[in-house]
Amino acid sequence: DRDRQRSDTTRWLATSDNSALAAVDVVVRPDGKPFLGFRGSQRHAWRPLADATTAAIGRPVYATLDADDLEAIHTLEAAGFALDLVFERFRVRFDDALGVLRRAWLPTSVSIRTADSVNMEKLFELDNTLRQDVPGINGWQGNRAEFREEMEDSPPFDPTGYLVAIDERSGSYIGLCRMWRNPDGPRLGLIGVVRQYRRTTIAGALLHRTLEAAAGWGWDSFTTEDSTSNRHTHPRLVRIADELIGRSLQLVRTVTESGSAGSASPST
Repeated sequence: DRDRQRSDTTRWLATSDNSALAAVDVVVRPDGKPFLGFRGSQRHAWRPLADATTAAIGRPVYATLDADDLEAIHTLEAAGFALDLVFERFRVRFDDALGVLRRAWLPTSVSIRTADSVNMEKLFELDNTLRQDVPGINGWQGNRAEFREEMEDSPPFDPTGYLVAIDERSGSYIGLCRMWRNPDGPRLGLIGVVRQYRRTTIAGALLHRTLEAAAGWGWDSFTTEDSTSNRHTHPRLVRIADELIGRSLQLVRTVTESGSAGSASPST
């Protein structure tokens, strides 16, 4: 997921009689949250993995599961995880979204530029600022090298679909909207403006121009994801979406509990 870059990764194994039962990849995201990705069909071994990794990390750990995978959800709930956030994925027709935004206008003091034509350092700082208000990723501190790589070496990056709003009076970078040109169709990543500009039409105008550009890529719709707790954008997505295409759950475990079956340790 290009709006949730990965950072350090460690793999742990659960073993019994020198045989591997299951594994978990521990990924520490740029917001400092450790996410556990469980692997293996021996799900009784997930509990000792959760126990060992939580104890070793010493702070809350997270996991993301498809909402339809009830067995995995029940397994992690039994291992001490609780629901943190719910994310829904939508398919939206360009025509429908553009129709809703047709009256969005841009103040004369604000310009919109493509991401390949702006100052990369200022854009990086804007990205970090906007992410602080996105449910689930507050505390984000991105990696400059990874951020730059997204726009220099990433096939899904198309500058016509990655736009930046700038207040020309101050030179401040005040908003961005990015649509990734993925092989299976466009995906709307992040859309936002800094707090002092949120009661304006700037976000709508920025999104409208991004959608106009992406609508020319050859698809009639795009996909996007949002947390149900995002009171600003989620209700709007529900109203204009053509289809709800999936739901995922973010779980969190804050209490370390002792396990009993097998053993778990970092893989070398």
